Amino acid sequence: MKRALLRAALAGMLCLAAGAALAEQAPYPKDEAALRKELSEMNWLFGPDGFQIEASHSTVKPPAGFSTLLGKEAQRYEYLINGVEFPLTEFVVYNPDDHVEVAIEFRREGFVKDDDWSDVDPDDFLKQLIEGQQEANKERAANGQEPFDVIGWIEKPSYDATTHVAHYVLELGDDQQRWPNAVAVKLGREGYHKFIWVGDMEQYRENGKQVLASVLDGHSYDEGYRYVDYKGGDKVAAYGIAGLVAAVAGVKLGKGLLAGGLAFLAIAGKKFAILIVPLAAGLWAAVKRFFRRS
Repeated sequence: MKRALLRAALAGMLCLAAGAALAEQAPYPKDEAALRKELSEMNWLFGPDGFQIEASHSTVKPPAGFSTLLGKEAQRYEYLINGVEFPLTEFVVYNPDDHVEVAIEFRREGFVKDDDWSDVDPDDFLKQLIEGQQEANKERAANGQEPFDVIGWIEKPSYDATTHVAHYVLELGDDQQRWPNAVAVKLGREGYHKFIWVGDMEQYRENGKQVLASVLDGHSYDEGYRYVDYKGGDKVAAYGIAGLVAAVAGVKLGKGLLAGGLAFLAIAGKKFAILIVPLAAGLWAAVKRFFRRS
């Protein structure tokens, strides 16, 4: 996969998104050897019982074969792989056999009401995304970057009122390849988690939907912090589930404000650019060997 493509697309916007948090990260490793060493020394967690996440009052039980990074280490990993920060990353689950990952962010925005889902118009969302990317490609061309396009929905936005999970999958592509942008949003009492599946199109077609579903099923809010535990007087988010999905995708909802411009790029499979330097096979072979030793 031509991962440098999304690196160029993401760099400017993501640096802005990281903001002041950029100063918190230690310097990027000076060479491949240093990067390999830091990745291999991370505290990758294994175990079927799962891991408690105090900040969001939730628990994650990764699928069999996946390992987990939590908190600051998950954020450091995202920085090492992407070259920019994702300071809201709470945990990462990763399969060392095929390099598929699900990165999870938590936003304490308050209780998100789910009574406005009928406001979601997938056709209008797609139209906005296509037009927005066409405009962005003009700037990309002016900056010497390769263009790419929003092709269409692989899975249109949907919402499960029982699990309180919204989900969609976009297809992005250029003249040489296509790749998926698979995202799910899970609501809790105090905010929401955003799940970002990372892999290539072949992997998604093979088992991507099942892997994302498995990670979602393995994540749960503690009693008292579940969506159904909402009580009058709790903080309520300034938007409903329709507005949230629009914000995540980066489109307008009705007469609302543009939700993040081309923010959908930030959840377009963050590591399609795997690393700023061309490590690829050698690095991942080393990481894979590390996991097997563990």
